[in-house]
Amino acid sequence: MMIAKVVAHRNLEREVIVALEEFGLFEFIDVRHQIGVTELRRSRDEEAVFAGLDRCNSLVSFLKLDVQHHSGMMDDVNDINLSDSLEYVTTVIKSVEPEILEIEKSIATVRLELDRQRSIRDVAVSLAPLGLDLSRLGTTEYTFTTAGVVPANRVSQLEWSLNEVTEGAFAFRTIPVRKNTSVASVSVGADKKPAVLRIFSALGFEPYEVPEKTSGLPQDIVRAAEEEIVELETELKQLEIRRKSVAREWGPKVMAAWETLDIERRRIEIKSYFAYTEHSLKAWGWIPEGTEERFETLLQEKAGSALEVKFDRPDFAEEEAPTYLDNPSFMKTTEGVVTAYGVPSKHDLDPTKLMFLSFPLIFGFIFADVGQGFLILLVGLIAWRAKKKHQNWGSTLGYLQTGASGLMMMGLFAMLGGLLFGSFFGAETVIEPIWPLFAHRLATGEINPFRSAHMLKLSIEIGAIHITLGILLNLYNKLKHKSYGEAMVALSYVWMYLGFINLVFGVSYSTVGQWFSTTGAVYLWIPIAGIGYGTGNNGVYPMLPVNPLVFTLLTFIVPFVLMAISSAKGGMDGIVIFFENAIGTISHTVSYARIFALNTVHIILSGIFISLNSTIIIPFPELSIFGVEIIPPEVWTETGGVLTLVPAYLPVVGAVLGSIIVGMLEGLLAFMHALRLHFVEWFSKFYHAGGVAFAPYHVTRLHTASIVSVPVQQSYAVN
Repeated sequence: MMIAKVVAHRNLEREVIVALEEFGLFEFIDVRHQIGVTELRRSRDEEAVFAGLDRCNSLVSFLKLDVQHHSGMMDDVNDINLSDSLEYVTTVIKSVEPEILEIEKSIATVRLELDRQRSIRDVAVSLAPLGLDLSRLGTTEYTFTTAGVVPANRVSQLEWSLNEVTEGAFAFRTIPVRKNTSVASVSVGADKKPAVLRIFSALGFEPYEVPEKTSGLPQDIVRAAEEEIVELETELKQLEIRRKSVAREWGPKVMAAWETLDIERRRIEIKSYFAYTEHSLKAWGWIPEGTEERFETLLQEKAGSALEVKFDRPDFAEEEAPTYLDNPSFMKTTEGVVTAYGVPSKHDLDPTKLMFLSFPLIFGFIFADVGQGFLILLVGLIAWRAKKKHQNWGSTLGYLQTGASGLMMMGLFAMLGGLLFGSFFGAETVIEPIWPLFAHRLATGEINPFRSAHMLKLSIEIGAIHITLGILLNLYNKLKHKSYGEAMVALSYVWMYLGFINLVFGVSYSTVGQWFSTTGAVYLWIPIAGIGYGTGNNGVYPMLPVNPLVFTLLTFIVPFVLMAISSAKGGMDGIVIFFENAIGTISHTVSYARIFALNTVHIILSGIFISLNSTIIIPFPELSIFGVEIIPPEVWTETGGVLTLVPAYLPVVGAVLGSIIVGMLEGLLAFMHALRLHFVEWFSKFYHAGGVAFAPYHVTRLHTASIVSVPVQQSYAVN
């Protein structure tokens, strides 16, 4: 990152801001405190921006507009200066606000009356069992009459208390209306009202609040209220239709006005980062290295030559430099996953480009299925298309749009895994595995007893490759930053780790004692090539001219000791790193066995659904692509314990149910474990995060297009 220092004439303030907007990669550094600059006062027009924005927010809220998503229309706005922006917004507000305020007032009035009528109806319905005229409720010169609900177990106590307080001068009627609840009416002398209200409070009596000017028998009141409610609801629907009509007609204009003011608000707020003198303004900010020429060109285009631009990389700010991630747009999903763990620091490599392939690859081995992978790909394509069309899927499904490119990659690699292992919507009776070692049945029709062992070894070897890559990235990182002591630790670690993996597969994975044998030979492990051929002398691994003891000393013991010594020089932190590396050598490698475990679970669960119903099937014709047999002419199937050859087929019911239930649950599980293998096992080898995200000042226009460029001023001299 570079620091750009801009000095321009004070009158070119807006031109500089517009240039920074168009550049979009300038993060302000607050340097005002270094020169004792006081806070700027807002002008009258600037205050009008915030007042207008409040009014626009009210319009947006009432019309239920989504300003965060593209509406499909963009309005041309002349924002050559602030007064032009305010003039445009004022025109829009004056055109639509009166009608909106009228509709809003009408809706509020109707809803208030609707609530009142519903309250009247509810009270009348509750008092219907008593047959009490509602006009009698209330306080007169001589009596106090009320009605309400009371717990059924308090009725007798209430009646006794009223009798005691009024000395028998009261009227009381109660009717049970539902379990444990009764409705009651009480009438006493007006002078007894305070005492009676205290009794009500103590015994849980809840009086009904009867709206004013309500009179008549309950059933008549209910009928009249319901008729009024129907009319009010109809009127409310008509007002809602009118509101939606205004939203359709004026929505794009209102959102354009809102965006215009929101941009002006941001322009006003970023001025707080400018340092002003009597005739000039100064701004410092971070920009990505390599963008200096474009930055200076844009400033000169907008503000002319009456400015000064300098670039610097000062030592004092090195620790504070933000991290700028420059990845292609189709990798932004993966970049988001990386930054969810933490933003890369200046000592980190950005693993986005590598993870863009490694994550879906591991996911594809776990969730290996051509049919279900195609569904993931299809969802990703639909989400990607909707995103391109600026469609809004909401807060939940919106994550699918955000991760569309990642879904497509995961779907493609799941299909690849399905082709390798022969799985199609959970069925093993359609696709012939491209990798014959992983066929579910042997040529004789018997279940392949070695498939699980092959899958386990494949999983461990994928882990070994992935971890080795992580350690090599750490080594590269240390050498790049000239941390030679830490580079020695990384070199010893990768040396030891490769020796350990070679001992496991090139000598023995089950008997550590053979690693120290003075007789025999060591065979060089070749990744993936030895799958299906065992370990050691398997006919694939070439023999090395050393015995296991010498190889163990040179490739395991020696680097282990070097790693311990080099780590100890780093103090307690180095010792902790040493133990993490030593323990992780085994535990992190074995952790990749979850690829085998989860793939097996996926096969078993899918198989359960496939076996539910085999009466409805879809037959498949033989298919070969470039000489590779994809769908064989016949597949083995077992019926009643008898193996027979039949044309390739797919049980429909099991495939559908399995895709809905297993596909969703196992897909989520596969994603989580693929993420864990990257975050825990891989990132721990080279990635530390702890960086500060680059947050440049930029403007994204969704509803407006600026049609007038700021004119260039050539006559100012910079002080």
